[in-house]
Amino acid sequence: MRILMLSEFYGRTGGINTHMTELSRFLRHEVILSNNIESMNARPDIVHIHHAFTPLTFKALKMAKKRGIPVIVTNHSIAPLHDIYFWKLLKLGFKYLNDASAIIAVSNAAKRFISNFTSKDIVVIPNGVDVEKFRPMKSKERSKALLYIGRLSARKGVQLLIPLLFKCLKEHDAELIIAGKDEMFMLPLLKLQGKLCKNVKVLGFVPDANLPELYNYADLFLMPSLTMESFGITAIESLACATPVIATKAGALPEIIRSGGVTTSLWEFPKAVANLLSDPDRIRKLGKEGRKFVEEEYSWDVVAKRIENLYFKVLDGEFHEEHNT
Repeated sequence: MRILMLSEFYGRTGGINTHMTELSRFLRHEVILSNNIESMNARPDIVHIHHAFTPLTFKALKMAKKRGIPVIVTNHSIAPLHDIYFWKLLKLGFKYLNDASAIIAVSNAAKRFISNFTSKDIVVIPNGVDVEKFRPMKSKERSKALLYIGRLSARKGVQLLIPLLFKCLKEHDAELIIAGKDEMFMLPLLKLQGKLCKNVKVLGFVPDANLPELYNYADLFLMPSLTMESFGITAIESLACATPVIATKAGALPEIIRSGGVTTSLWEFPKAVANLLSDPDRIRKLGKEGRKFVEEEYSWDVVAKRIENLYFKVLDGEFHEEHNT
């Protein structure tokens, strides 16, 4: 099978690019990764578009329909206030989504959002993680380290971590490590905040190859997201390393972190962190639970197989029969 994976976000830093490149590695087929509509000339057996709301998605669906090529669209996103009725008012502007052979959403939150724009059935298949690359490698001694990895973006809430945890870090003699690619000059702000607290290290961008070591060094992984979390790949990477996650209840995070972590309000973050730092046995227990959970639910072997099965159902004409009976 020749699969064309297409997205305007391919080649950029972010979850969609990670999803595409990792999925292509675990599918046992010929996979073409592209951000260019001209790639449709490669004569794929099936096209898999990542991200539902871009001009490239519209163009590819239109071209594929003319050429009789089946198309699967994966929705990776939700919008601010994604649960309000307003989004249904925009449905007519996204009629092109009805031309997809099947639509995937990476979470139930992402499913609810894209359901505003199409009457088609939505299949929930989550993001995956390479459980061989991201695995427990912890030393016996705890470091009392807290870790944030992700885009240094205001919607991720990273700018609030140091003010929220200032007292907690001091009382528990813990350190906070912040790593990620800068957005909107967030890095200078974080470094300025870090100067006010000796227990903070702001690393900036860290290569992917170094991430497993960072996850394993940490006792707890923090996700203080404010909005628009349709999944949270860093959360499952951390869980795969047996490092528990403390996250807000933004978007899909409560459904993603059903085991191996804690979801709470942003303002309860310091209390949640302090409680776990004071209970190393619970940290170890959550770590083991998280690793087991990821192996069963989010391993790329599991996720890629589910997506591959959907490809075959679409190509064999079985998908619509299954969902319309």
